[in-house]
Order: sequence, then C-alpha cells, then structure tokens
Amino acid sequence: MTVLILASRTDPAAMNIAEKLVTNFGFRSQLESEGKAVFEKDDILLLEINHEMLSISDSDLGYQAEAIICVSHHKSESGRPTLTAHAPGNTGCNAHHGGKARTLAWVDCRRLKSALIELSNSAVQLGLEYAVSLEATHHGPTELGTSILFVEIGSTEQQWLDPRAGEAAASAALRAATEPNKAKPAVGFGGGHYSPKHTSAVLRTDHAVGHILPEYFFNDYDPLVVKQAFEKTVGGCHTAMIDWKGLKSNARKKLISTLESSDIDLIRI
Repeated sequence: MTVLILASRTDPAAMNIAEKLVTNFGFRSQLESEGKAVFEKDDILLLEINHEMLSISDSDLGYQAEAIICVSHHKSESGRPTLTAHAPGNTGCNAHHGGKARTLAWVDCRRLKSALIELSNSAVQLGLEYAVSLEATHHGPTELGTSILFVEIGSTEQQWLDPRAGEAAASAALRAATEPNKAKPAVGFGGGHYSPKHTSAVLRTDHAVGHILPEYFFNDYDPLVVKQAFEKTVGGCHTAMIDWKGLKSNARKKLISTLESSDIDLIRI
C-alpha cells in the first residue's frame, strides 16, 4: 500500500520540507485536485493540503495508506533550534489541538525510530546546531485508521524556513516512509514534554519507542490510555520503557499496578 507524506500549505516549515522532497529527493508532480497537490516517488505520495493537519480524517486524504508521515513546524517558548519527531494523541481530558480527548493515534514506532535516526545523522552531516529529540505524545489527529507520526522543525520562523533543516526533515520523513527500522517496539513513560532519555535509548539500543506518556500525564492518570498506548502500536507491543527518575514514586506505583495486570516487560532508563 501507499505511504503518504502530508504537508499543509498553511505551515511554512511543512512547505520548506515539501520543497526539499521535490527538489532534492526526486518527488515528481502527479496532479492537483480537490485542493491537494500530489507528488510521487515510487510508492510514496507527497500531498500538499490546504488546511491544518491536527484534525484531518480519512475522508480528507482521498487515499488508503499503509502509514502517514506529517511534516510540520514545532513551536516552543525557548525558541531553541530543534528537530523533533513524535506520535500524536491526547493523553488527558481535553483536545484543544485536534482529535478526541483521552484518545491516541495508531503509531508505527519502527518508522518513528527511522525518522529519529535520520534526523540525528542529517543534523551532523549538514552541520546543524539543532537539538534532536523525541517528544511526548500530544495533539491530534487521533481518528485515522492507520499509523501516523510527525517530523517537525522548531522552534521559530527562522528555523522553519532554514533550508538545511528542511533537508534534514525531508530526509527523515522519506526514511520513515521507506525503511522502517527492525527494532523491538516499546511504550515510553515519564520525563517531560521532551524525552531525552527515550531519545538516547532509541538511538543507542535495538528498541523503538512510539507513544510516550510523560510525567504530567500522571496528574490525571487514566489506565485506559496506558492500555491504548500498547494496543495502538503497530505490530503489537509488550514492553514499557520507563524514565525511572522522571516519574515520582506515586506515579510509578500507579503505572506498575496497571502494567502488572498485563504481560508487559519493564525497562528502566
């Protein structure tokens, strides 16, 4: 089946990345219809759409897909130059940024690992002084019937328009689309919104992390969301990777109590 790379025309970082996919990575224009420009490379389609991606549905796409990679901007108060990748989903009781509350998207953590590795390698090769990080699961969309991940440039307009950052993100999106890593899937727990320990573990071990439920998730803990994180990992998942010091003791007790009722292996990082 086809893999889709999605870029919103409302997003300058997405347009930067899409332009690099066309000019540097061999995507060729196929057609434009129903508000979408379509570019093709082998079995990969690049779709430029006219609306934001946080609330897209299967009907918005017009294609059946094996996997979806969204290229996007990342914004933070620090303004730190950053290349990030993450799975979407709403871990808490609100859904201010698309999707449904307490609902996670499907994620292919092997594709996510490929994206992270390529971001890290490209940052070095292109001389980018950017941090490279996984992020905790956040925002929509959550209702698609296939796996989805985000590859992002952050954190200000200066970085969103940086052609070298665009090239790094384009390379990562293409790698995720074409070469899912043969790794052991895991769900991450603990730490903050950025996940340095999970990032390091994914880059240095034979595990791939998909959904990451951070420390603040445990302020409004829902064991059904934990269950979703495993169930919505493509290929199945029976491993929890826990940032041990990134969780307070009462949060660890809640989590371990939930995991003990399932056949889940625990890895402390």
